[in-house]
Amino acid sequence: MLLIETPAQASENAADFFLRSAKAWQNYHYFDTRGLLPGIELSEEQETVVRQSEAQMLINGSAGSGKSITLLYKMLKVMEQETEPQRILYLTFNRTLLDDAKKRAELSPVFMNLKDSHILHMDTFHYMAFSILKQMGFHDVKYFDASLRSIKKQESTLRSRIERILEMYKSSVEYQRLLQQERFFETQNAAFFLEEIFWMKANGLVNKNEYLEVERTGRSNNPRLTKAQRNTVFTIFELYRQVMRDRYHGDLDMEDYALLLLQNLELEQVPFEMYYDYVFVDEVQDLQPMQIKTLVKLTKKSIVLSGDPKQRIYKRSPHSYANLGLQIQGRRTRNLIKNFRSTKQIMSLANSIKFEDVENEREDESNFVREGDKSEIRYCRNEKALCIYLVQSIKDIMRQNPGSTVAVIHRNEEDLLNGITPPVKRVLERHFYLITTEQYGQRFDHSADKKPVFFTDAYSVKGLEFDFVFILHFDRFHYPNQSRIEELGQRSDKRNSESYDRDYDAILNDEKKILYVAITRAKNKVVLLWSAPKVVQVSQFIRDFDPKDYSAEGFDNTVFHR
Repeated sequence: MLLIETPAQASENAADFFLRSAKAWQNYHYFDTRGLLPGIELSEEQETVVRQSEAQMLINGSAGSGKSITLLYKMLKVMEQETEPQRILYLTFNRTLLDDAKKRAELSPVFMNLKDSHILHMDTFHYMAFSILKQMGFHDVKYFDASLRSIKKQESTLRSRIERILEMYKSSVEYQRLLQQERFFETQNAAFFLEEIFWMKANGLVNKNEYLEVERTGRSNNPRLTKAQRNTVFTIFELYRQVMRDRYHGDLDMEDYALLLLQNLELEQVPFEMYYDYVFVDEVQDLQPMQIKTLVKLTKKSIVLSGDPKQRIYKRSPHSYANLGLQIQGRRTRNLIKNFRSTKQIMSLANSIKFEDVENEREDESNFVREGDKSEIRYCRNEKALCIYLVQSIKDIMRQNPGSTVAVIHRNEEDLLNGITPPVKRVLERHFYLITTEQYGQRFDHSADKKPVFFTDAYSVKGLEFDFVFILHFDRFHYPNQSRIEELGQRSDKRNSESYDRDYDAILNDEKKILYVAITRAKNKVVLLWSAPKVVQVSQFIRDFDPKDYSAEGFDNTVFHR
């Protein structure tokens, strides 16, 4: 029997159909970002990125473009739209950045309502790897805290071990035979071998033939390595691994975590329930190639990465994203160009720094949502004058802008790691409560007599932001760091050679990126300072700046811009 719908029934059925369709579309495509995080409204370009679903995706963004917030929203979207429990990993290299992301997420009622509906891990790479390996039965694996202090401490320990390996090897018949064929240089010392071993592991070059044939992209040209010397380096590499295994009970260095986990993934030894449905990686430029490859293999459904190539420091690789398992061509790579953090004046100064962008991804055109004071470069005749200015300036900021965050960025990291307190720190401690970036996510009493001020090295501020930033040591001894230049001279076959020039340029490039990162931490204003007997001892990087982008205090800047 044929049933004929009445007009009312047809209208009701059509409405029901469209309602079901709208709900389905909303569940799988639409995501309302309004009010999700207090005080944050996404831009149109951010909204587009959040709503785009890809199995693999890269979000590029310059400092302050909101790439971390965009990544967080993409995670919240997955948490809301997936009705079945998912294994989700939100990962970054640095514990401070991770704590900041957690603090932001916990401000969202949606996050707090959904976080127990999924298996959510917000970890650093090393903690994630440590956890999986531990669950798999690697009971001797220890957690590695990838802070600057921990990294320096481990490097010192490993250099001592390699020194003993070299002493043992140099007494061998094999080494004596080698000396008759190839001359090793004094600069090919424990520090050189440790750097080479770390580079080999970071890029997965643990097979002898691969190491012998690879182009050493990202390694210095000095000292030069012949094919025969590479054979010897690999012998030391094997001895190092043997000593770590036998004498130090399988102790892992910081690059081993990715290699060990990757090896077990490729052998299909990692239980499938330990894989992640969704992986979100912030500040991907801080990760090594084998760490990225490991994350790709751990992903079941989708991996989204965000970062800024301009903030990559000391990082080169013979690998492309493609041979790490990432297919992010075309629309799978999105670039955020609107800047929400820093004023136009701050970014104009930062973007004028001329450094090589080896990834060819530098975004020179950005849209700025805020104007502000002109950046400042100030010369002080001595450290006492610098300290007087610094203390008074910070007090003025605290009085005029209560609750503002202030960071003083220095290059005294080696002194502090060795227990030496620089004079400027002692002076600041008399007037302010100095805190480190490890305390970034904590709350402080801005009404106390001693206001909180961040005192930090230039490496530890990556990914963070402050209302006002003072950059110390803007002189020719620290930008670029002269210890790196001196070390290059010590390990070079000859100065003024083509290979020396390439390494020298690479150091300048890295040092300019460090300065770029420091400048782009500032939201409202940045001041670069140096103290020296003579004005001309200013950093050579001042020549990169356009004099229209900063005010020169205490010196005539025309001599540097002729």
